[in-house]
Amino acid sequence: MIGDKLNKDLLIISVKPEYAKKILKGEKTIELRKCAPKRVGKDGYILIYVTSPIKEVWGIYKIENIFKENPSILWEKFGEKTGITKQEFNDYYKETKNAFGIELQEVKNLFKHSIKLDNLKGLIPGFMPPQTYSYIDLDIINYSSLKELIS
Repeated sequence: MIGDKLNKDLLIISVKPEYAKKILKGEKTIELRKCAPKRVGKDGYILIYVTSPIKEVWGIYKIENIFKENPSILWEKFGEKTGITKQEFNDYYKETKNAFGIELQEVKNLFKHSIKLDNLKGLIPGFMPPQTYSYIDLDIINYSSLKELIS
């Protein structure tokens, strides 16, 4: 497990629609990455941005842990929680020696409706969808119920 961080920032990740659906259903509780987020950790929060053609935020989750492992060990420990097949996993990590798994603890489905990209830009000044992930300084968020949830 990677050590606890300050969690001053909100992690936002881009997820393909088919995987975002699995996250919301609880079928995918480990989000895979090739590099670990450095400014959030256990008990931080992660905002799920669903990529094109959806272009919306569907939910926010609390981070239980962030794991760093050799890809084969990560699959052995968490494969059934990744929401993908072993072949998809191997294809994703074929050129890397380190695999990172972000364990999602609980969904905080604070949104009655998803938040569309145009609205996100009003709620979070300067927001741009990340390629993989990025951070949002909690001090610039203009959505009070989001701020209350993660503070």
